[in-house]
Amino acid sequence: MPRRRSTRDRPAKAPLSEKAVVDAALDILKSEGLAAVSMRRVAAALDTGPASLYVYVANREGLLHAMQDRIFAMVEPETVDPARWRDQLHTLLGRLRSALATHPGIAMTTMAEPPRSEASLRLLENLLAILLAGGLAPQDAAWATDILATLVNHAAIEAEARPVGHHEQGEDLYRHFTAQSPDTFPLVTAHAAELVAGDAEERFRLAVDTVINGFLAGPV
Repeated sequence: MPRRRSTRDRPAKAPLSEKAVVDAALDILKSEGLAAVSMRRVAAALDTGPASLYVYVANREGLLHAMQDRIFAMVEPETVDPARWRDQLHTLLGRLRSALATHPGIAMTTMAEPPRSEASLRLLENLLAILLAGGLAPQDAAWATDILATLVNHAAIEAEARPVGHHEQGEDLYRHFTAQSPDTFPLVTAHAAELVAGDAEERFRLAVDTVINGFLAGPV
């Protein structure tokens, strides 16, 4: 009979840590989606039992918060320069949108419950500083952070929900709009090109500028 392999012959497992747990969860997120991220699935990926994970995260909700924190920490802040505040705003929000879009499902979790971690607070601090440097009043800047966060989340969710390229989707929508009856939808058919114009980046930039310009213009 073959000799049983001694445990001494097996490669040693990497020690568990919060970093290892979050690393495994993020790998599962990217390969299998958010629904697959569970305490049991992460434990299996780490070759341990689910009970071992509770030393580092309280439950699945705690695991999701730790994942959010890691993703927010990836976003490099801006050193605020009042002369370049608008470009810095677009740069910071673009980094955040990219970080969320490359981790499908996380943007939706942040909408369900606003993050409270140190990494998210650092981003909020940076965003507020940029808006105040741009001349927004404190209350307007505070409200703008909420609206801009919604725009970022929506853009990230849209990116993961639409795997087809924006150009291809735009062409498909253009054909659909122009195929309608001009008598029933005179404006849709007449302005089909305008309705599908611009890629995701252009539309996101326009949305951000529209919000900021509205605050700078003051109340109507």
